[in-house]
Amino acid sequence: MPRPLALTALLAMALSSAAMAAERPNIIWIVADDLGLGDVGAYGSDIVPTPHIDRLAAGGVRLTDGHVTAPICSPSRAGFHTGRYQNRYGYDYNPTQPRPEAGMLPLDEPTIAERMSAAGYRTGLVGKWHLGMGEARDPLARGFQEAFWWYSPARYIVEAAPGDEIVPLASPGERSKSRALHDGRTPVEDGAYLTDIVSRESVAFIDRHADEDAPFFLVVTHYAPHVPLEATKTYLDRVRHIEDPGQRVQAAMIAALDDGVGDVLGALDAHGITGDTLVVFFSDNGCPRYLDGVCSNAPFSGYKREHLEGGIRVPMIFSWPGTLPAGAVYGRPVISLDIGATSVALAGGETGGDKPLDGVNLLTRLTGEESADPHEHLFWRAGDTFAVRSGAWKLWRVITPAGGPPATFLFNLEEDPSERNNLAAEHPDVVERLAAAFGAWNAGNAPPAFPSRTLTQDINGTDVEVAF
Repeated sequence: MPRPLALTALLAMALSSAAMAAERPNIIWIVADDLGLGDVGAYGSDIVPTPHIDRLAAGGVRLTDGHVTAPICSPSRAGFHTGRYQNRYGYDYNPTQPRPEAGMLPLDEPTIAERMSAAGYRTGLVGKWHLGMGEARDPLARGFQEAFWWYSPARYIVEAAPGDEIVPLASPGERSKSRALHDGRTPVEDGAYLTDIVSRESVAFIDRHADEDAPFFLVVTHYAPHVPLEATKTYLDRVRHIEDPGQRVQAAMIAALDDGVGDVLGALDAHGITGDTLVVFFSDNGCPRYLDGVCSNAPFSGYKREHLEGGIRVPMIFSWPGTLPAGAVYGRPVISLDIGATSVALAGGETGGDKPLDGVNLLTRLTGEESADPHEHLFWRAGDTFAVRSGAWKLWRVITPAGGPPATFLFNLEEDPSERNNLAAEHPDVVERLAAAFGAWNAGNAPPAFPSRTLTQDINGTDVEVAF
């Protein structure tokens, strides 16, 4: 007996939904903190051993023009956790003490975790949050069903053991900062090395949910290798050949981070779900100038807090064995917003609505099915300072000390990736075009919601005020 058309249609829809649910991957983001592109083996480092990150690159797609939305921790996280330029809601700077509600992620901005949860994913966060405190603003209130987390900052070592090393920094307060770890909303004490805790809890989340019918979304936000510079003997023994104490401890911290990546990959292998899981590795921004040569953003100039490439271009790797090509390189400009857009699209979640995602689903570009650039422009803003990227051209207009006229830098990144040759005077038409593009984009953004700190910095012989 033939089925009624309506019943057939409903059956087809049900089968389609079931097939989509079966095909949807688990998704894991592994986020480093202040990791310079030049400190990863897959990007050319011969100082720091990163075999597990390198395995991700060898088995997936290594992006060479991947950016974050800000050269500083909290705004960058606001961007990738919401999938929207954080300037749309005025999150231009790192919140400072005291932290008013305006200095936290607005409650009316949906997070990627909320979109993934609504799509039927099991969601978890392990690591640094840095986007709000209190039960209305912690990770559990912002879409994560499970969280082992702290706000920011944190110490790596509670009690140093023989063979551990701690490098004193200029700021004596760095060692007085507490950990304030939370399992959900329960404060916990744990004397283990902080990076090892993050790795352990990440594996535990995978172990709990690997065999469930619903896919999972796990965000692993390591603190390493952010200061303070603290490492245990276990990791220092691998890098004893490095003579400089700061560089040696930094390298050991990255080795611990890399082991954490290996632990996650090992858990996926153990559960037989490596081919069912998209893993994205990236850093929240470049490494900082204040470490005075301990870290590297090579081959780019600039550092954390600055809109030069060293501050905003980061290691970024997508790995999904069997779906994405192995050992591939993708060289077009992308931004961390695309990670959220790709994840939500793969989940079958909501990418539009009244708070549409600003990113692009990169899947067909990473597989090679599509060749068009993902974006016509990329934008950055820190108050009155802004930058625009379009193709090879990059405009950076930055405030100067004592309220002087802004400095204007124009670089051709294809010819001058280290941003040494300012072409603003030679190409005023390009300056005007990119400034107009920024003005049109910025017209829909909110003003900065809280004040900045500033630091005078020499950029190619020009004193500028870096706001962060």
